[in-house]
Amino acid sequence: MEQSAQASASVLGWLLFGAVVLLLIWLAIVNHRQRLRLARSAHLELLVKRVQPEAGLENNLSLFLEAISQMVEADSYTFYIREDAGSESFVLKAVRNRREGPGEIGPSYSGLAPYEKERYHPPLTIAADAASRTAGLVSEGAVPLYNLPVGVRGLVRLGPVRSISRRQSFLLGAVGTDLPRLLDVLAESDRMDRKASIVETSRAALESISTMAMDTEAVVRKTLAMSATALGLTGGCLLTVEAGAASMPMFFGWSDAVKRSLDEAINLSLLIQLIEPHELVLWDKDDVEYDQALSLLGGISEGYLLAGRLPLPGKRAYFIGGLHRHATNEQAEGQLRTTFATMTRQLAQLLAIQARMKPFAHTYAEFLKLLAGTIDDLNPFTVGYSELMSRYSIIIAKRLGLADDHVRDIGTAAYLSNIGVLGLSEELFLKEGRYTELEFETMKLHAEVGAAVAEMTLGSKRVADIIRYHHERIDGQGYPAGLRGDRIPVGSRILLVVQTFLAKINGRKYREPMPFQEAIRSLETLAGSQLDGGIVQTFIDWFAEKRGGPQLGGRALGACWDMLCSPSDVCRQCPAYQRDDKDCFVIAREEDVNCKSHGKVCETCFVYTETATRS
Repeated sequence: MEQSAQASASVLGWLLFGAVVLLLIWLAIVNHRQRLRLARSAHLELLVKRVQPEAGLENNLSLFLEAISQMVEADSYTFYIREDAGSESFVLKAVRNRREGPGEIGPSYSGLAPYEKERYHPPLTIAADAASRTAGLVSEGAVPLYNLPVGVRGLVRLGPVRSISRRQSFLLGAVGTDLPRLLDVLAESDRMDRKASIVETSRAALESISTMAMDTEAVVRKTLAMSATALGLTGGCLLTVEAGAASMPMFFGWSDAVKRSLDEAINLSLLIQLIEPHELVLWDKDDVEYDQALSLLGGISEGYLLAGRLPLPGKRAYFIGGLHRHATNEQAEGQLRTTFATMTRQLAQLLAIQARMKPFAHTYAEFLKLLAGTIDDLNPFTVGYSELMSRYSIIIAKRLGLADDHVRDIGTAAYLSNIGVLGLSEELFLKEGRYTELEFETMKLHAEVGAAVAEMTLGSKRVADIIRYHHERIDGQGYPAGLRGDRIPVGSRILLVVQTFLAKINGRKYREPMPFQEAIRSLETLAGSQLDGGIVQTFIDWFAEKRGGPQLGGRALGACWDMLCSPSDVCRQCPAYQRDDKDCFVIAREEDVNCKSHGKVCETCFVYTETATRS
């Protein structure tokens, strides 16, 4: 009995011992896993901390590779990206190679990573097949590599690696699991940046080319800039004489000291006298004119001076530029003369064609106005909009005392302020309701598109700039350039005030128009932040004078079709059309009027709400 009890105690002791051992093993495993999880979290935290969104995709990928190098030691680390989930291949975006020092990793500029007897050349692309989507060891020729998918968009390869420990596999798994979301954000941001860069480059190119269609100075500047590059000029300037007055409309390359010297009228006149006798001349240090010209230019040290006359319409024009001494020999001198002669001949032809085009600018303006009116009439809530924009803008410009030609340009720009929507999709322009963020960003392009159209067809940079900047705000929160205060052209500031007012008094399918008095108060509230306070006050003062006239006698400010600029084909069937004995809203109580054809209802129509506040 006693022996049996001892045996039972022995068995129980062994069981307890085994249980303790198993518990210790389990605790060790738990502790190990906990340490791995902590290590994994630490590495992920390191990855996130390394992210620099403003640095671009490739720089961030390189930083990720540097962090991965802390997990697995290898000679080469490469990061591949595919544009989207449907792409058939990954494209190499970042390479980092281990330096000689222990544990140091640096970007690769050769694209090569050493591997024993051969040098490993990472392929530029990798097929997006089943093998690329599996984590594990792969071979590239004789080089063993570790393949690590990062979501569906990324792929990391590191090597040479013959084996991966469980710990390393666990840590790399964190990269494959948790990095894809961050990678998607960076890749999408990079894609949008590249698209924005293309759009901006295209816009700048379109603006540059369209400007030259009608602008004489733009043609001359571009021609001279291209010729200066072709000739290898170190600097130069364009000089003109118009109505007896000399000026320097173009200057490039030379120091400010030269510009200051030529800002003195006497130096400018003397330099023109030196060039005047020559259609084309190349002066060197042996020529008397060379020393005279250098003294007038502020003592610059040039090997040669190239000068000559240019065929600008309506004025005498001259050009002078500098060349390094080594840039000219007997053969090169002949080439310089040929290039300059070609430039002057081509410039003369360009300006002649441009002169023939300019009389059509008025026709283009009428054509564009007709197009703008067509855009307005597509929507009953915008009927007459462009005409109203132009009328109110001209009124404000005149009351501000602007010159007649400036007033005319502001009126034209106001009429064409929305012409740029022709370059956007019809669905977007005619959409009812609020825009999404992307749709709004797209619609914002209409200002620059409209400016490019105006510049190309009308040849007026002032009209174009008024259109381009008519959504800029006084506080600098507008677009496209974020201009602030007086840096915004006065015409653009006028347009924004009128545009804001019309947006208040004109309803939409999804909202009622604002009564006249509320619209005025809204302008006053926005003055000094969004709108130019002086222009707002000028507009309000005009309305006050208009409304205070005793001749009104309680009647509306004018006939509804005239005040709303509704075309006759919209109003022709309305019983109020061309009636001057009663206001339209009075006639509406007696007969069925046609207000809804241009998005109006008497109770909320500007014609009525303005009159009601006076009554």
